[in-house]
Amino acid sequence: MPSYRVAIDVHATRPGVSPPSVLPTAEEILARTHRVEDRSVELVRMQPQIHLRFLVEPTSDVEEDDEAEGVVRRLVADLGAYASLGSWTLRRGPGGHWRTIRGGTAPAGPDFPVEF
Repeated sequence: MPSYRVAIDVHATRPGVSPPSVLPTAEEILARTHRVEDRSVELVRMQPQIHLRFLVEPTSDVEEDDEAEGVVRRLVADLGAYASLGSWTLRRGPGGHWRTIRGGTAPAGPDFPVEF
């Protein structure tokens, strides 16, 4: 089964949302439709990021990539209820390395205090 990884910048959590809850919430959202293989939080250039690895049912490379992108766009949209998000990067792998296939930016949401 094709494996994908998404990295999402997390700028802040919404009031009342604890920063440690963002990652399990993201996993829960993604797991509604796809098997999640791994998750982590990393600090990249002083920017907190959540990383999730998930599987897509095999079809063709183009269809798999399109499905993975759609999944990530829904994840980012749904997770916006819990946190202010920035850029995201979708990678396909492993095959020795993870190659970037798509990227984007979360839709702008209302401003709220930084709590991450």
